[in-house]
Amino acid sequence: MPSEKLLTIDSSFVLTGLGVLVRSAAGQPAEALRRFALYTMLPVELELADGRRHPTTASVEEVAHPSPADGPLPPPEPALLLHLAEALDVPPGTVVWLSAEPTPPEWL
Repeated sequence: MPSEKLLTIDSSFVLTGLGVLVRSAAGQPAEALRRFALYTMLPVELELADGRRHPTTASVEEVAHPSPADGPLPPPEPALLLHLAEALDVPPGTVVWLSAEPTPPEWL
């Protein structure tokens, strides 16, 4: 059963050989991801608009933005890299839930 909402997908990008990078809307950063270290593997569940659910894993990533000409460099925004076993369309509005707490690395 999903436990914590991590983000609602606004955009996704297929990274051939790696997975699907998903982000929330620019004005709604996925703050729930900031508590995890970069590259932490998370058990997640995707909830599509039609109610279908797909369990998978994802790693915590960051997306950097170019520096504007007249201001400071914006901070990187948190994102997820979905590791899908099969091709799956992840349209905007899909919700990503944390399905279990990750195992701390020192326990492995």
